[in-house]
Amino acid sequence: MISQIFHRNGFHAQLLILLLYFEKKFTIKFPFKILRKTIIQGFYCSQIHPDSFIDIEAICTLRLPHPYMIIIHRSAKIGHNCTIFHECTIGITEGNNLEAAILGNNVYVGCKSLILGHLKINDNVKIGAGAIVLKDVKENATIVGMWK
Repeated sequence: MISQIFHRNGFHAQLLILLLYFEKKFTIKFPFKILRKTIIQGFYCSQIHPDSFIDIEAICTLRLPHPYMIIIHRSAKIGHNCTIFHECTIGITEGNNLEAAILGNNVYVGCKSLILGHLKINDNVKIGAGAIVLKDVKENATIVGMWK
């Protein structure tokens, strides 16, 4: 599984994904959590939590072409084989529901996209650069602009 990380990503993404992988895999999380917070938040200005992925394979198949300024809420769930570009936000909206989006398999998220609220992005969806997604998206769809 780890070989997938090295074939699909550049150096910076490999470092980021390996930190997420080790924190999710091992029971002793403290040293990996410190490294994750120092490296990912300090150098890359990103906030990605290992609990945001459905399993370890989802972390291994993740593609981060430019792993800078990516914000993924802890309650988000990301499926297998997803591609997330720089300056993307997968977060929550204000209110009582503190759950973020669920991304299916093979989802492409373009740069500077916002996915806000508790919604479901199904499999094989492409979200264009600068898109704002506020409601559920069906399978095999392409989203550009504002989707509310």
